[in-house]
Amino acid sequence: MSIDKELREELLQVADSMHCPPELYGRVRQSYQHYVNEKRGRSPMKKRMLAGIAAVAILIPSAAFAASYLADDIFGSSSIIEQHGGTQEDYQEIEGMLQAAKGKLTEDEFKEYMELTKQLMQLKLKITDENGVSHEENLTREEQRQFEQLGLKLTPYFEKINGTAKP
Repeated sequence: MSIDKELREELLQVADSMHCPPELYGRVRQSYQHYVNEKRGRSPMKKRMLAGIAAVAILIPSAAFAASYLADDIFGSSSIIEQHGGTQEDYQEIEGMLQAAKGKLTEDEFKEYMELTKQLMQLKLKITDENGVSHEENLTREEQRQFEQLGLKLTPYFEKINGTAKP
């Protein structure tokens, strides 16, 4: 017989002959119960924390996508710009310009600016073909006059937005 087997058998015989006091079993059981209860108490907190982090990671980007664009108030959607030769980048550029205007104009000024811009863009869409080429000759005399007046009314707002307004 090998030495490993002999040693194992000897240790098993000695272990069988040993007797542990009953209070030792109670202390081990109590220590184990304390360990299990402590582990149970921590685990749900970790799960809640992870669930909260996952919820935030999902909700924040979806809230950004769900936010309405200011350009939608003017055009309705980006597809209208695309029908007239524009791109999604053009739409985003217009949105950036409107966001800048919202930050630099007072609330009343911004409402007026949006209304004038909406009127101007409706006229621009009317004269722009699907290739993005403007045909101002398609406007009537009244529409041409209105187009020029809108440009004049918007000039002070553009100056204020771009920071070139005179005090």
